[in-house]
Amino acid sequence: MKAVLWMKSSCTTCRNAKTRLAELGIDVEVRDYFKKPLEAAELERLLPLDPTPMLGAKSPKYKELGLKDRNLTKAEAITLMVQDNNLLKRPILVHPKGTVIGFDAEAYANLIG
Repeated sequence: MKAVLWMKSSCTTCRNAKTRLAELGIDVEVRDYFKKPLEAAELERLLPLDPTPMLGAKSPKYKELGLKDRNLTKAEAITLMVQDNNLLKRPILVHPKGTVIGFDAEAYANLIG
């Protein structure tokens, strides 16, 4: 299985993550989910039972909906994320050795070897 980097191409953090992965020699398939939005079935496979770590707390929609004080179910999170992909924290690296949410250079390095 090839690693997949779910990202937004206009996001500086996402571009930095992509660069770091290349520096580490981790080959990834890039999926810009703003050019090709995620569908509910994809989110179902991607999100854990507790979707909280996958929510983009910096998203204006996150604040507008008051999600900080809510415990969304996976189904509720999927519905909201299909409506607004900005609610999905980025970038997301899905690697055969694990999933890394957000840019975490140390976690990326731990995937080598």
